[in-house]
Amino acid sequence: MNYAVLDTSVVVKWFHRENEEDVDKALLLRQAYLEGALNLIVPDLLMYEFGNFLRFRTGLKPADQLASIRSLWSLGMEIHPIDSLLSEQMVQLASRHDITVYDAAFVALSQSLSAPLVTADRMLHEKCGKKHAVILLAQVEGA
Repeated sequence: MNYAVLDTSVVVKWFHRENEEDVDKALLLRQAYLEGALNLIVPDLLMYEFGNFLRFRTGLKPADQLASIRSLWSLGMEIHPIDSLLSEQMVQLASRHDITVYDAAFVALSQSLSAPLVTADRMLHEKCGKKHAVILLAQVEGA
């Protein structure tokens, strides 16, 4: 089975499609996961970022925010907790690539699992894509 780490910029496209690019590609990844062709792994940080996105960027009512969070959990993706080694890697990657520690969490998890990171964040791809397995969502052809 193929594995991939997703960052929050991809997952939000499953729930908020208005004015979003590459929604079709994000949905393709989700469908591949649901069909068992792809195993999706995310750091636990994604749940915080997704919740924050729902709260501040969607304009959803609280009941709809809860429905979205429940829907995300119901997918059953593998959620990887932070540990001391991962946190060290995050800090090192953030400094080395001039990115936030939040973004580095996704890159570090990707590295530690030897799985590609899929992101819609062009800046993250630009800064890390050549040295790490960071794939821009726009470049996803098939899952």
